[in-house]
Amino acid sequence: MSRQILAGGCVAAAVLLLGWALLLLRQLRAERALRVREQAVAAARGAEVAHLASVRIPAITERMRTGQRLHGVPGPLAPEADTGHEFARALAAVVVALGSDEAVRRERALRDSVQAAFESVARTMHAMATVQQQVLDHVEQSIDDSRLMAEVMKADHAAAQMTRKAQTLLVMCGIWPARRETRPVSLYDCVRGAQSRIVEFGRIDVHGGQALYVVPPAVEGLMHAIAELLENATVFSPSRTQVVVTIREVGAGAVVEIDDAGLGMPPDVLQQATGQLRQELDLARLGAVPRLGLACVGRWSRELGFNVELTGTSAYGGTRAVTFVPYRLLTEPLSHFTASHQVPAVTTPAGTAGPGAEPSSDVPEPGGLPRRRSRRGSAVEAAAQSALHAPPPAPAPEPASPWTPEAARASIASVVSGSRRGRAALDNDEDDTDVPDEHDGGRP
Repeated sequence: MSRQILAGGCVAAAVLLLGWALLLLRQLRAERALRVREQAVAAARGAEVAHLASVRIPAITERMRTGQRLHGVPGPLAPEADTGHEFARALAAVVVALGSDEAVRRERALRDSVQAAFESVARTMHAMATVQQQVLDHVEQSIDDSRLMAEVMKADHAAAQMTRKAQTLLVMCGIWPARRETRPVSLYDCVRGAQSRIVEFGRIDVHGGQALYVVPPAVEGLMHAIAELLENATVFSPSRTQVVVTIREVGAGAVVEIDDAGLGMPPDVLQQATGQLRQELDLARLGAVPRLGLACVGRWSRELGFNVELTGTSAYGGTRAVTFVPYRLLTEPLSHFTASHQVPAVTTPAGTAGPGAEPSSDVPEPGGLPRRRSRRGSAVEAAAQSALHAPPPAPAPEPASPWTPEAARASIASVVSGSRRGRAALDNDEDDTDVPDEHDGGRP
């Protein structure tokens, strides 16, 4: 009997032990499945966060930048069941907060405010420079002293720099300057005109381009863009070196190669500069030291259809900027302009241009910049005509200083006469209203 009791107890214990083992195994399997589920949820949530940061938020930001609604913004990667309902709702709330209509309105208002501020500053700068240049133009007509004339022309060139800054700001706000030219202009004169718009104009050495002519609608934009590139080349290279500009014809158009003798650009800086040429600049995120030069060049290139490339392969060890001008922006010269708009050199006593004389078109000077004539007449020509009727001056001592007041006057006169080209063209086209060129510069 005792054996039966003992056997029954053993069987009961074995059954209990087996049941406990099965229960433990089931519990272990459940815990393992729970851990796998938790790991899958964590992985799915991590992927969703990464997707939000790398794809969805940039898409939302881009639509807010352009003032668009959130239609078409990429959605979540996984369904709510994979990440958890609470997490999915929280993620959706973040997206809604970022891209709500109110947020879009705030972003649009911010950008409109920034652009309006830029435009207001640019127009104010332009108006101030216009008045200053008009006053200086008037003063130049009554100055006979060569030393004083040189200083006045320096002030005129400084006013042109302020006008250049104003034009760059306006272009970045999407406001394009009025068309200046009514006839084709050679690429050589375009580069020389751009040279007249920068501070260190004396360092530019231009070769070629006299037989390649740009269509009138593209002259101002191309000149502005080349001025920006020339400004960069002079700023980022030693002041004792020259910046060499080579203009030549190629199979599909023409190229303007600008080579400086600076230290070049590291690959990362070169990539950043190329990005500024290719991408639209966000005015609301310019930073503490905004650099608009290359961004302005990029806008002109997209507007007119030419191309600009930056490389580190300059023969002088610096940076090379290559501007490709397609054939559709080139044309043939108009011969009748040459015959009807010739102007004698200021040293030829062929007559005196009075204050009411009709404006003349540009005439490139040998070794000088393209001349601009206003309806009041060139200040340099007026001074030269006054000198023709004045008593002969006393002979100067020999040898002459390489930078005499006369030399200063002649050097700056070539630049200032170049900076008046747009004003003279506008005099012809807009009821004799003096409006100076707008131009600018800078490099990243």
